[in-house]
Amino acid sequence: MQYRRAVALQKDGALRARYEQDLQKMLTYWYALLNKKIVGHRREIDINPNLPFNYLEIGKCYSWMEIWDKAEQWYDEYLMRDDNASPDEIIRYSIILAKTGSIVKGERILKKYTTRYPQDWRLWSRYGYFTLWLGKNQIAKKAFETALAYKPFFKEAEEGLDFVNQQAYLVQSDPRAYEKEFPIDRYYRLLRRRSGDTETRFKLIDELIKANRIEEAYEQLKIASVLHSEDERYKTKWTYVTAYRDSLYRVKLEGAKATLRQNEYDKEALKTVANYYDFLQNYDSAMVMLDKYFEKYPDEPDQELRFRYAKICAWSRDFDKAIAITDELLAKNPNDIDYQLFRAQVSVWTNRDPDIVEKYLDNVLQKRPNDLQAIIAKASSVLTKQDFEKAQELADKAKDIDPNDDDVIKLQSNIDWQKMRAEEEKLYAILELGRQRVQDGDPSGAIQYYEEYMGKAEPNDLIKKEFGDVLFAAKDYKRSLETYNQVLAQGDNYPAQMQRAKLYYSMGDSVSALHEFKELVKKDSADFEANLYLGDSYAKIAEDDSARAVYNMLLETWQLDSTQTQMVTQRKGWLPITGIQAIIQTFPNYIGLAPSVQYYADNLSFRLLATGARLDLGLTRFLSFGVSFARQQLKANAAVLTQSIIDTIPNFYADQRFTTFKGHVFVRFSDQFNMGVGIGKSSSQGLFSRDEQDAFFKFERRDTASVTLQYQNSDASLILYSPYLISIRQMARLYKIQGYYRHRDGMKIEGTFQYIGVDDGNEGNNFNLRLGRYFYKDLAIGYEYAYDNFKWKSSYYYSPRNFESHSIWIDNELDRKENLRITIGGKLGIIPQGSLIVLEGHFDGEYKPIKNLLIACRIGIGSTSRDNESYRYFSGQLSAYWTIF
Repeated sequence: MQYRRAVALQKDGALRARYEQDLQKMLTYWYALLNKKIVGHRREIDINPNLPFNYLEIGKCYSWMEIWDKAEQWYDEYLMRDDNASPDEIIRYSIILAKTGSIVKGERILKKYTTRYPQDWRLWSRYGYFTLWLGKNQIAKKAFETALAYKPFFKEAEEGLDFVNQQAYLVQSDPRAYEKEFPIDRYYRLLRRRSGDTETRFKLIDELIKANRIEEAYEQLKIASVLHSEDERYKTKWTYVTAYRDSLYRVKLEGAKATLRQNEYDKEALKTVANYYDFLQNYDSAMVMLDKYFEKYPDEPDQELRFRYAKICAWSRDFDKAIAITDELLAKNPNDIDYQLFRAQVSVWTNRDPDIVEKYLDNVLQKRPNDLQAIIAKASSVLTKQDFEKAQELADKAKDIDPNDDDVIKLQSNIDWQKMRAEEEKLYAILELGRQRVQDGDPSGAIQYYEEYMGKAEPNDLIKKEFGDVLFAAKDYKRSLETYNQVLAQGDNYPAQMQRAKLYYSMGDSVSALHEFKELVKKDSADFEANLYLGDSYAKIAEDDSARAVYNMLLETWQLDSTQTQMVTQRKGWLPITGIQAIIQTFPNYIGLAPSVQYYADNLSFRLLATGARLDLGLTRFLSFGVSFARQQLKANAAVLTQSIIDTIPNFYADQRFTTFKGHVFVRFSDQFNMGVGIGKSSSQGLFSRDEQDAFFKFERRDTASVTLQYQNSDASLILYSPYLISIRQMARLYKIQGYYRHRDGMKIEGTFQYIGVDDGNEGNNFNLRLGRYFYKDLAIGYEYAYDNFKWKSSYYYSPRNFESHSIWIDNELDRKENLRITIGGKLGIIPQGSLIVLEGHFDGEYKPIKNLLIACRIGIGSTSRDNESYRYFSGQLSAYWTIF
């Protein structure tokens, strides 16, 4: 504003030129900021298209850049989404509508808002001008009077009322005829050489007014308004010309309309009506007149009138009708350059018929190479193909012809905007690639696209927060935290703070997570997610009473849906309860049934069939009791046994059955740690009864690591698997440790060590070590070393001295699903003592047909050596665990 005033007031040509140059620099900088602001709001619209604020801000930016048609478009979008616009916004909107000539639309909108804000004198005054321009003088007069009633001496309303009352002071000179043309021609020539010569342009305007060439004066004033809208000379002439133009045109318009009422076929009067409605940009009224005429006279041969009809249709945005009329004219006059130019222009405006556009515009420019409108249309056409270099070349040519033409200025602005938009679309495509990776479940793969986008663009906080979410999902917690901190450093951002709190929770920083969720609940106590995580954070730091209070508050005072209720109830159930209340509230925690059957057979005629079941009762989540029943049937064939050994056994018999009852206690420290103890009695057909005990401690992180400690005190025949012990009542004690570890690079180590002590004083150990590697995710191959050694060698059971073997083993997981696992494996090796072969194969399976039932099966078959003789065996085991409750 200050630059424009300085240019207008400065008489010195050099200083004025410098001021104009500074003004252009300032506008270039200012417009760049506005375009950047537009890009930012368009990004916000992509994220949330229903927020009216962004549409309003874009409309304001275009109005500040005086790109009135786009400003009108974005204000329309704003009002579609916000029906409660303030009077200030409607006043700004009315200025835009006046610039674009949307007078009918403006009158309709101002009427609506004067009703809504009846005491706003500015709306009444503006409504008066719009109705005045539409020829509704009585309505305009009433509007101006209403404005003055609320705001006396309101100059804008006073001037409008004076004009309605025909009291406006208009001055028009009537020079001699020979003075009308020469100065105008001279000034036009001068301006063609120096389009920025302000003084010459104002002199031309004065001469045009004197010559009564009002429309030309009006066009020159529009050019002058770009740089001199604050110049008092401009304001005076603009007020005079627009008022005189409207009044003169309306007088002539009313005269032509009166002629038409007398003779509706008076084409000259109809042309006059159409022309003056066109000048006044009252295209709706022109369309009414022309539609009525051509409906009655569809075969009207006057091509000039039809061409005017096509143009009015286009100005009224009835482009289909404009094209249809122009195509009819071209069918009769295919070489008419004006028809071709207009047909191409309409196609460019509507982005259709590119082949026709190129053909017609090439024809026009071949015959009229400096036709400004044809050059602008051609530039706009190639711009749709994103040929920015060619479009700029044509725009430069247009600026050489008339740099101040409004359409030339709009063309350059559109080129700049389309270039920027194309770059933004390229960047946005990169961002979309990243988003697609996230949707495909690959957040790690999305990071590179987000990094590329953020390196080239200037992302807002929403995109930065989104990038933080991607890093969070990819488990890059450190960078995710840095990103959320950057967003929150710009100011309060509830979604980003929520994500940062979740990040702290996932990182195990429970104290920070609790602090964040407390802050979030303070900011929005109605946020279910924040309250839920607050309870979870309390639980994570073992403040169970606080966590329970939060969960109870959600369940008792909130209106939760079924999903939310389930989530809260489940979390509350995870909280440990202590004391008698824990037992009362959780008993029984669960009831489980574990049936099993086992079979073993070898080539020494030893047979073992064991059947039984265990019933578990969960007292709490970590403590349970059980009772079990087992029956073991042992058999052998005396005919195939060594008679000399049998003779040393008093009352030898080859058939025995044990019945065992036990009580159990199980402690579950966590999902990975548990232990158990079993104590009971074992009897054989009422002949004897003995105590039996067992115990175990187990840690397992499945498919990664496992350690198991086991103790068993039982009949020696059930531990040593010998047919000669069936009729010998001795006890044996087994101490066993076994485990495995699988490294992430595929290496696997597995081992077993067990110590056996027998009542006869003998004792021994078995050691087994496996080293291997996974060559595929489901195939492992390795080496096994086995060593067995007892204190002495007994005749009644296998008790070797310094026995060892070396084998190659293989395990292959055939199927692995959430509810099914199937593995086969085996080994092949050698026994150095007797150069014998070790051979073994096995099958392991787990199946979970329903959520609370697990079925396991193992079958093994093998061949080895005992006492330098071949020993073959078969074993099978089937078990299940059914969680009844």
